[in-house]
Amino acid sequence: KITFGGMPFSGKPSSNSRKNFKGCMESINYNGNNITDLAKRKKLEPSNVGNLSFSCVEPHTVPVFFNATSYLEVPGRPSQDLFSVSFLFRTWNPSGLLVFSNFADDLGNVEIDITEGKVSVHINVTQVKKNRIDISS
Repeated sequence: KITFGGMPFSGKPSSNSRKNFKGCMESINYNGNNITDLAKRKKLEPSNVGNLSFSCVEPHTVPVFFNATSYLEVPGRPSQDLFSVSFLFRTWNPSGLLVFSNFADDLGNVEIDITEGKVSVHINVTQVKKNRIDISS
């Protein structure tokens, strides 16, 4: 599974107390699919949790707005080793979780968040004790 805009509180890693994203994400693409458009047209079976709306103040494409407790969950592709994610976003908050996904076979996870106005990518690999890669803007 991969989640956009946050994740359920029960699924958050205990070491990270990241808040869910509050703001607008546009053009969410996952493995070449426009997730926001598919979710809006109900052509995909994502779990829309919370109060999602498919509009922003100044829409340029098909956007989705997340409040502090909402997120969009999309089924993963267990037979693939790679995935790609791209999106545009704007927010009024300096911090929040943008994307989270666990790797298959409990091999770790990847998080993309915004912390104090900076976008960060965290890759946690559980095969190696305390192996974490952090990339920040």
